[in-house]
Amino acid sequence: MASRPETQGFDLNRPTIVALLILVGAVSGLPTLIGAILAYVWRGAAENAAWEESHYAYHIRGFWITIVAVIALGVLTIITLGLAGFLFPLVSIWLVVRAIIAIAKAQRREPMPNPSTWLW
Repeated sequence: MASRPETQGFDLNRPTIVALLILVGAVSGLPTLIGAILAYVWRGAAENAAWEESHYAYHIRGFWITIVAVIALGVLTIITLGLAGFLFPLVSIWLVVRAIIAIAKAQRREPMPNPSTWLW
């Protein structure tokens, strides 16, 4: 399989599209779901390079960690009568940091070093 040519400027490759959707979704939610769906659809495509596959695994895992964290925080907020609600922005910050790191690596066509990480 031939490598795709290097581009000058901002490369809107598939992993970057997914990361941008997740970045926007950190505020509104729905784009994150769309990004996760695209990562599932594009994962395993014959034309994917290894670095792209690592990005899809990273984003899919991040999506599910976010879902679990939001549900857990929702339950905790109900139990504590709202006292745990201040933790929700931390989930968004975590998601934004992951997306920015992924965009930077996707622009250099580098794989995610540890797609199964809980952090970055």
